[in-house]
Amino acid sequence: MLRKLTYTVLTLMLFYLLSSLGYSYPEEKKVSTTISLGVKIGMIPSGGLHQFALIYYKDGRLASIQPVTTDRLIKVGTGKWPIPGTRKFHDFFAQQNMYVFPEDSQEVFNIKASIDSLWKVRFAAHPFDHAKGDGWSQGDYRPSLKQQEYIFNRYGVRGYDQDYFVDSSFFKLMKDVQDPEWIEQYKSMH
Repeated sequence: MLRKLTYTVLTLMLFYLLSSLGYSYPEEKKVSTTISLGVKIGMIPSGGLHQFALIYYKDGRLASIQPVTTDRLIKVGTGKWPIPGTRKFHDFFAQQNMYVFPEDSQEVFNIKASIDSLWKVRFAAHPFDHAKGDGWSQGDYRPSLKQQEYIFNRYGVRGYDQDYFVDSSFFKLMKDVQDPEWIEQYKSMH
């Protein structure tokens, strides 16, 4: 008992001494985590023509990419479900003034139309179902060089099978594929 009391007194004296000398314990470094939505367009190993993902960054550096289904992207992206790995709800679409559900705003963004049109950016015709019509690409399986340059300059995406349209580029693309003027401009690039 005396030994425990002596230890406690010595610890308190050491703490007081260090405090009076200006010593402070190093603060724990806080890690800044951000999450973005993304999509890549192409022949995906799962058999689809696009793949959505949640992109995680820690201190501004890519930490991980978590592929998600279309339904999960919509639920997480609109803040209806929490972001996986967190307890946070965040409406990414409303942040971009893109309201997906009628109860959120009078102006409703047609996310289904954007999703159904994504393949058209990459392909001249739907690779599995020609009844779906023509795409906007000037190449059969990838856009023309002019279109590729345009996509790189506008969205920062170089390789369609590897790179994701992420963050602001994701939302810009989702809006653009519903804009008739953008579609005509894109289709005219040979």
